[in-house]
Amino acid sequence: MKESDGAAVPGAAMLFALAALMVFAALFLGASRRPLPMMIAELVALALLVSVLLPWRAPMHRAAPVSGAGRPLSRPLQSFLILLSLVPLIQLLPVTMGLWAELPGRAFYAESIRLANGNSSGLDWRAISLIPSATEAAWLALLPPLAVFVVALRLDRERLLILVLVFLGIATLQALLGLAQYGSAAQTDSALGTYLNRNHLAGLLEMALPVSLALLAATVGHTRPPHAAGRHGRRKRTFRQWVARFSVTRINQAAALGAVSLAILLGLIFTRSRAGVTLAMVGILLSTLMFSYRLGGRNTYGLIGTFTAVGVGTASLIGLVPVWSRFTYTDPFEDGRWKIFDATVRAIGEFFPLGSGAGTFVEVLRRFHPASFPGVTINRAHNDYLEWLLEFGLIAGVLILVWLLFYVRQWGRVWKRGDWTIWRFAQAGAGIALLLMMLHTLVDYNLRTPANAVATALVAAVFFHRTRSDEGRRDRKQRASAAGAAAPQPDYRIPPENQSNPFGA
Repeated sequence: MKESDGAAVPGAAMLFALAALMVFAALFLGASRRPLPMMIAELVALALLVSVLLPWRAPMHRAAPVSGAGRPLSRPLQSFLILLSLVPLIQLLPVTMGLWAELPGRAFYAESIRLANGNSSGLDWRAISLIPSATEAAWLALLPPLAVFVVALRLDRERLLILVLVFLGIATLQALLGLAQYGSAAQTDSALGTYLNRNHLAGLLEMALPVSLALLAATVGHTRPPHAAGRHGRRKRTFRQWVARFSVTRINQAAALGAVSLAILLGLIFTRSRAGVTLAMVGILLSTLMFSYRLGGRNTYGLIGTFTAVGVGTASLIGLVPVWSRFTYTDPFEDGRWKIFDATVRAIGEFFPLGSGAGTFVEVLRRFHPASFPGVTINRAHNDYLEWLLEFGLIAGVLILVWLLFYVRQWGRVWKRGDWTIWRFAQAGAGIALLLMMLHTLVDYNLRTPANAVATALVAAVFFHRTRSDEGRRDRKQRASAAGAAAPQPDYRIPPENQSNPFGA
């Protein structure tokens, strides 16, 4: 048995486990956090995290690093993930009732507890969070996306690309199911898929669209025959060589990815989500700007291909404008979001800088409920950033800023000159998808839906994935540059014996 075979079996097991978790989340966790499906997903996630993070294998059975395998997490990213997972647990730490009443925003509730319970025993200690059970549930709900992100970063590129195809397959099936729902006699005026909210299906599809467009751009003419390239890749070709460029395999790949992209776009349109269609237009624009002059990885079709890609992208954007203005669903609740934002900001000021506790938004906002919304329960802030600031306080703002710094820095590693491989296209598409989800989070709560949280974690893992070979090339370049700087400069002076004319004056 080869040395690398020892890593192949765990890698394949992780691949199947992640794929199963993604499919399970799409089927059962798109509508709501039902207890039994959530428990199953959390147990699987916990098993994945334990198998990856704990050194349970004996050293003699550990295989050598596989080429293309993901490298261990960097220390800044490790610190970020550890802090993210520890914050809800810290909020479960008990403090004395006197200290708890002095914490920001707790005095009102402390007085209510005293009035309701008098001097009864058992109230000497309380968890920092207002509702410990909700905070515990929020921490457990964090496990599935955290496991997908951590485990996917450890996979090699080939297996991670398989997961990307699984993700696109899930998105395509959701889009087709949504189209079937819209065209059937069901009592629905928009595509929903397995979700209860059109915006959440739009959130999934808007992430899948740039990834599928990236793979489509990478596939078109990617496997160009060697004889087709001259000195600069533009040598004159015969008619038979031109025909050979369009092999059946290549056409099938491009046609399949084109069909997937079209199905995802149609499904997104028929969600009738105004935010979803808007972000789809942003994704098409960014994909056109980024991939139009890199078709096949090396701009295989030259200016003709670039102009064609730009024309198709521009036509798509023009066609989506009337769809956005006439077909998308105008949410009557849209204007009320600003009132919810205002109430949430007031609650943030009350509990800042410690926050009210993870998962406590619904109960906390009852105290700040807008008077113009009588008889309605506000279950979400419709802005995850504000909701995180309310529940986690100052540390949420720090984590958001650090995440944005990680995101911007990673683009510097992904964006490379020269030819792009299909993996580089996938990373760039994942970066665009991640940006669209971060923008959608400003007006909705997609990341509170477990299915979309798992999908976002996979997209983030693809974007942030770095291999040991990448690190090796960077170290070699640094050593070569250091050796070049330390090497003595050559002496070009003329030796004394050659300075005189041997033939005389």
